[in-house]
Amino acid sequence: MRPFFTWMFLVFMGFMSIHRFWQTFSRAGIEKGQIIKGWTLPVLSFLHILVGTVTVIEYFWLERPINSYVTLTGLILFSVAFLGRAWAVKTLGKYHSSHIEIRRNQSLIKNGPYRYVRHPYYLCVMLELVGLPLIPNSYYAFLIALFGYIPMVGIRLFFEERELLKKFGEEYEEYRRRVACVIPFLK
Repeated sequence: MRPFFTWMFLVFMGFMSIHRFWQTFSRAGIEKGQIIKGWTLPVLSFLHILVGTVTVIEYFWLERPINSYVTLTGLILFSVAFLGRAWAVKTLGKYHSSHIEIRRNQSLIKNGPYRYVRHPYYLCVMLELVGLPLIPNSYYAFLIALFGYIPMVGIRLFFEERELLKKFGEEYEEYRRRVACVIPFLK
């Protein structure tokens, strides 16, 4: 069982690494805007890579038995988050950016997953990064995601909320009153 799981895990990690790198850094044909707190992307990218690297190292180094319930939980979290993130990116369309980036003619997106939470992309990325290390039962990587990555996303959310308020003013304030920040139905 372990050799098959190992091959599937390596293929999965390779695919996800390529996909995430492409999505984060491909910006061809996208209107550029003003980037705010640009340092947050390298920090989040570093933490993201750290979680992935520790996940792989921990899987091979510790060689602990795989708990299928933990693996299934990780797969479900990761899969739901992956699909949710794709929905958020598709809904944002040309306004999607890996940065906190405000464009001159940007409109406030309130449809799709943005009807339920103001920041579905961040919610999904956090769930992905918590689910990923659970797949191979990499508990140290899970702790890095929980106590390193998620707090950094919270810091970035603070900055992004401030910029969205500046850009959209009362429209965003009204949206904030109606829609939860990250956790659906929790205003």
